[in-house]
Amino acid sequence: MSAAPHILVVEDDRYMRELVEIYLTGEGYRVSTSVDGAGMRAVMAKDPAQLVIMDLKLPGEDGLTLTRYLRAHYHVGIVILTTRNEAVARVVGLDCGADDYVTKPFNDRELLARIRSVLRRAPGVASGPSASPAPGETNIAPRETLIAFHGYRFDAGAGLVITPGGQEIELTDSESRLLAQLARNPGRVMSRDLLMDLVLQRSRDPLDRSIDVLVTRVRRKLDLDPDQPSLIRTVRGAGYVIPTASQLGETSTSAA
Repeated sequence: MSAAPHILVVEDDRYMRELVEIYLTGEGYRVSTSVDGAGMRAVMAKDPAQLVIMDLKLPGEDGLTLTRYLRAHYHVGIVILTTRNEAVARVVGLDCGADDYVTKPFNDRELLARIRSVLRRAPGVASGPSASPAPGETNIAPRETLIAFHGYRFDAGAGLVITPGGQEIELTDSESRLLAQLARNPGRVMSRDLLMDLVLQRSRDPLDRSIDVLVTRVRRKLDLDPDQPSLIRTVRGAGYVIPTASQLGETSTSAA
């Protein structure tokens, strides 16, 4: 079987589906396609993809339902396709477990950059056949992947967190990148704009709540009480921070 990463495109629009398939095949990826949830499940059962490109508007089961299914059953990267006016759906898609999103109409190179970024985190999968970075990417060597904080052990390369009690928790690509940025900078308040740039590699729209959604997802997985978060704190009007050990008992920051 080909060593090239396998990408599944779930899109009911024939023109868009074939356009993405032709482009990614030309970039050296192995591409499968599906028009609905039944086709998606058939492909994943026979030959699981490392990444799924998911349109949100599909016949029958919509893209949000299928995103939840994939996140519950597979360790797979998910990039959702939305239109520019689907801000709410985009946020819900991220909340359902998607790693990133691309808005239609999109630039081919932007889609490629999103795909490479997500695949880079997939265990045992290279980001792509081409060694040259897409626009906005660099060939900077990755920083250390093992991070310890407040009794947690975090392998940022594998997206795996071991809690103080020994429980293993898997993070998605975007969750892992977010936690890595905060955990490598304990005590530093990081703004939403900065996190948007570092984690999702895009400028933040004032109405874009993607970072807030990712923080909520990580809190759900790591905090004993996500409604009273202690690990990732909100500094109102400023951003988010993982406090240092000396700051853990302070109450100057409040949870969102």
